[in-house]
Amino acid sequence: MGITVYAPAPTPDDEGARERAVMASGALDARDDPALLELVEQARQRFGTGMAAVSILSRDWQYLIAAAGVTSRTYSRRMSLCGHAIITPRAVFCVDDARADPRFADNPVLIDGGQVRFYAGAPLIDAGHMPIGTFCVFDRMPRGDFSAHEQTHLRQFAEAAITRLAVRRAAPPTA
Repeated sequence: MGITVYAPAPTPDDEGARERAVMASGALDARDDPALLELVEQARQRFGTGMAAVSILSRDWQYLIAAAGVTSRTYSRRMSLCGHAIITPRAVFCVDDARADPRFADNPVLIDGGQVRFYAGAPLIDAGHMPIGTFCVFDRMPRGDFSAHEQTHLRQFAEAAITRLAVRRAAPPTA
C-alpha cells in the first residue's frame, strides 16, 4: 500500500457563513430537479465533455444534486475539485490535466479508474455572495484550453442553476 499525497482544498475563512448559506438555499433538497438535470445535460453537450454537474459542498461532503455522465453522487470534500473552485468565487477554476497537476496527481478519486482529467467549475454564488457549490464540467480526457468565452458560458450555466434554486425556494410547498 502506497502513500498518496495531494492537496485537499483549503477551508474558506467564512466557512460558517457559507455553510449557513448552503442550508438556507435548499439546494440539498433539489436532488434530481428536472430543470437542473436539463441544464447539466445542455452543458455537457455545449462543452463536449463526458460529465457535468451541479455540486453542493456541505460540511465534509460534496453532493452532486444534478449530474450527467456520473454514477456516484456523493464524494468526500477533501478529494473534491469543487472544493478548490469555491475558494475563488469570482473566477472559473480550471484544471487542464489533473494527472499533470501536482495538487491532484495523487488524489484517489482522480486516479482510481482515471475518472477525471479535465475539470472546469464556476462557483454557484447565492444572493448573499456566498459560494454554495459549483456548476462544473469534467472529462476523462485532458483538455488544453478552456477559453474565456467558454468560461463566460459556464458562469451563465451557474447563474441559471442559482436562479432555479431560488425559484424552488420561493415556490409554495406542495401537498
